[in-house]
Amino acid sequence: MLLRYLRSQGPDIADDVASDVWIAVSRQLARFVGDESGFRRWLFTIARRRLIEARRKQARQRSAAVPADEIEQISRAGAGARFAADDPATHVVDQVSAQQALGIVVADLTPDQAEVVLLRVVAGFGVAEVAAITDRTPASVRVLCHRALRRLRTRFPEGVLVE
Repeated sequence: MLLRYLRSQGPDIADDVASDVWIAVSRQLARFVGDESGFRRWLFTIARRRLIEARRKQARQRSAAVPADEIEQISRAGAGARFAADDPATHVVDQVSAQQALGIVVADLTPDQAEVVLLRVVAGFGVAEVAAITDRTPASVRVLCHRALRRLRTRFPEGVLVE
């Protein structure tokens, strides 16, 4: 769930941010007090803050990463063969495709709407938990979710996003 959230918010920096998050968690774990729900909230709060830091750092650096779809095209062209059904690479390609689909869905949303919807839907947090993670009120989280879902409903026909 953490990686899905990070990859949806910053695909090119998600893995680095995730490693930073787990390092921070391991360093601060002795100070944590709470239950599983509190731990998840704490984890995503750290992740959100590290993501903001990474975006700021990335904005200061003037370098362009190669888009994932270009790397995929290059690697498939070089492979020259399709993956076998039991090949672990098939599973990875399926996950990348799902991640790209999720990116398409949230691309039309504002960054705040995308963040709130991802925390609610992908990470499975409740309104109060998302409010605590994002330093917002529960009312503003509900409004952001409502506006985001209304926007998605206009873009995607009924039944497209639900299986």
